[in-house]
Amino acid sequence: MIAIREAISPNWAEFLCAGKVCFGLDVASTEGKKSNPSSLTATEYWDRIYWQRLVVRWKTEHYAVMLGILELVIGAVPREQRGVLVVDTSNEKFLARELAKDLSGLVRVVGFYGQQVVRYCGEKSDAKTAMGAAYCSALEDALIAMPPGKWLETDHRLVTRNGARFEADVDAQGNHADTFDSGKLSYWGHVGTGLESCSPSSWRHKSRQGKSRKSNNRASCTRRWGGIRTRRF
Repeated sequence: MIAIREAISPNWAEFLCAGKVCFGLDVASTEGKKSNPSSLTATEYWDRIYWQRLVVRWKTEHYAVMLGILELVIGAVPREQRGVLVVDTSNEKFLARELAKDLSGLVRVVGFYGQQVVRYCGEKSDAKTAMGAAYCSALEDALIAMPPGKWLETDHRLVTRNGARFEADVDAQGNHADTFDSGKLSYWGHVGTGLESCSPSSWRHKSRQGKSRKSNNRASCTRRWGGIRTRRF
């Protein structure tokens, strides 16, 4: 079995600039009788781009291993740059509470409940679909910079659209677009929890006089996301 420090360099954060870093955790589950990996993405907001500085995925049955990975990755980021760790609580409420307790000295853990009904772009939607749409829009607009890597591209491309909803098939190794989910959760940490940065569309907008002006970050986030609730533990 490979050691955590052999798989992830403790010095990975040396490549950060001075922006806020948010983390997204997609916890392993079982899909189609195959065990999916967990995935963690660390995204830094810098110079109006959301840089995915670190993307990892792993399979383990041990909570202590996952906790060790989180402690290593998050602990490497300077404290003043740490944003939040976002965990999907649709099926993992208990785990999110445990992580909030065990990581309380490192980072604030927030839960994202994907089944709640929200209003996004003028239409009712579940929060998971709205978050996926926002993440895809940011990718298409080149506002998110992903690390190079065929495996990461392939994992993202497992996602397909079925109407408004996002679906993903399981590949031969049991991967299930896990990095797509951790990526959108880390992106949500920036645009949806009232931190320093906001949704890309709210950076600037034109007034009726044709002058460009900055939007209020907090108000713009609420307007774009329709007040999606973030739960604390």
